Amino acid sequence: MTSHTVSFRWIVLIVALLNPGYFVIEFTVALSIGSMSLLADSADFFKDAAVSFLISAAFGWNAARRAKVGMLLSAVLFAPVIAFLRTLWQKIAAPCHQIPCRLPSLVWVRWSSA
Repeated sequence: MTSHTVSFRWIVLIVALLNPGYFVIEFTVALSIGSMSLLADSADFFKDAAVSFLISAAFGWNAARRAKVGMLLSAVLFAPVIAFLRTLWQKIAAPCHQIPCRLPSLVWVRWSSA
């Protein structure tokens, strides 16, 4: 391996080791405040970690094994699409209309008296 390949492999490995930490932090915060947006973003960190580990592991492999890793990577990247389609189908099948929140009473009184 060339020095560029070795240094790139270490960079990918460092990213792969940091992403699970970001996932845990964001997942914990998302659950504590009830944020679906943060929960989805934490899942993205988990996916990024999986992809980075696979890329780091595949550096020294031959072309046939790298092709198999490529197929596995496509499955990992396709998993959020499956989750999106499942959620979309559930929303279409059983729509839930949100109740609009009311403005605070001070703002309402001020606007109604104008």
